[in-house]
Amino acid sequence: MTAASLYRDIWKLAWPVMLGQALHMSFNLVDTFWVSRLGAVMVSIPALAGSLLWLFMSLTEAIGIGTVSMIARFEGAGERELMARIIAHSFWLGLAMAGAIGGLAYAFAEPLLTLFTDDMAILPLAVDYLHVTVLGLIFTFGSVSVSAALQGIGDTRTPMLVMMAANLLNIILDPVLIFGWLGLPALGVLGAAWATTLANALALAVLLFILFRRRELAVTTLLVPFNASILANILRIGMPACLQSAARSSTGTVMFWLVMSGYGEAAAAAFGAGQRIIGLIFVFLSGLSVAATTLTGQVLGSGDKSLARLAARRLILLGIAVQVVIGALYFALAVPVNAFFLGDDPVAMAAGVGYVRICSIGLILGASAGVLGGIFKGAGYTMPTFWAGFIANWLVKLPVAAVGSRLLRLPVDIIWWAIALSVAVEWLILFIWQRRGAWLETEIRVTA
Repeated sequence: MTAASLYRDIWKLAWPVMLGQALHMSFNLVDTFWVSRLGAVMVSIPALAGSLLWLFMSLTEAIGIGTVSMIARFEGAGERELMARIIAHSFWLGLAMAGAIGGLAYAFAEPLLTLFTDDMAILPLAVDYLHVTVLGLIFTFGSVSVSAALQGIGDTRTPMLVMMAANLLNIILDPVLIFGWLGLPALGVLGAAWATTLANALALAVLLFILFRRRELAVTTLLVPFNASILANILRIGMPACLQSAARSSTGTVMFWLVMSGYGEAAAAAFGAGQRIIGLIFVFLSGLSVAATTLTGQVLGSGDKSLARLAARRLILLGIAVQVVIGALYFALAVPVNAFFLGDDPVAMAAGVGYVRICSIGLILGASAGVLGGIFKGAGYTMPTFWAGFIANWLVKLPVAAVGSRLLRLPVDIIWWAIALSVAVEWLILFIWQRRGAWLETEIRVTA
């Protein structure tokens, strides 16, 4: 890796992640289509269970980020034997977390879901749906560990291809299991849960097969002696990123409640549509973020701090360029893209157009926050991502939204401005922290 090849290296790492994210979003729409054939009310069951599953899935950040950061660092340093031990510890940690979370979620599924609804028309099915999907957490957490290891050595293409195959299998299995095709019993909405679980099991099996065949990783067994410092480093690096993700997702739930309870169903529909529209930008930014994590880790592992600094500058500029261009497009096309989701409802359209345009301004002001986070993760210096996420979401976004909507009784646009402001604040904190340069001096030490 050289200064001359940086842009090529960034693109090589980023495009598979971008494509994988785009395909995953497309497959989710098809998944929803098949469930909707059972009736509109059935669509709410995966959404209800998903409100808890997304919270559980945020914990995979602790494993994924910790693993990719350490693997990238020691790949740059040429420590192959140590990399193999890190992968084994990451894998067993993932399975242990999945077992603990899945067991608790299975046991307490009904009281947990009752926090969201008491509608007995859907609650029993939602409980059964959650029971099936938490059984599959062990496959999901295991896949995150192996995918992170591959990303750490610079292979983002293989995880993308495996997950694409798994998603395709999910789409094929959906109608077969939901409607009982090919002589199988019709499982209804639970068929969608089993399709997802079986697809995730296939993904893990294929990833493990690939893992043992990759010479760069030198993995011959996952049964290695326990090393407390490896486990501690994975969690030290990964937990702040996990908490940042949890801070954002938890405040998102509160923001939805503020919109729904304060401004009604039309505004809530606009909020939901706006999140899907703005979420498209993360197809691009997720690729740049993963590229930033892998490049930073590998370059710092090789000891070339000047190249790491140059790579960071170029990644930040790319992030700014992407967000400015897409933010400007969103602002200009806010009316037609909202009409696609919201139809001709004037109240929802007014709120939706405001959401997209205001958040577009936030995206431009907060350019490349995801890339900056990727740089810190690659360096193994993740506390800035936690503090930036905590301050922006809990000390800026929520207070501004709550005071504006509840005390001052301002229009719903105040909620959108709170979101935009939080994005800009998070970027500013990360940018200042990155300029200080402490991330360049971070060391990852593993003792025997």
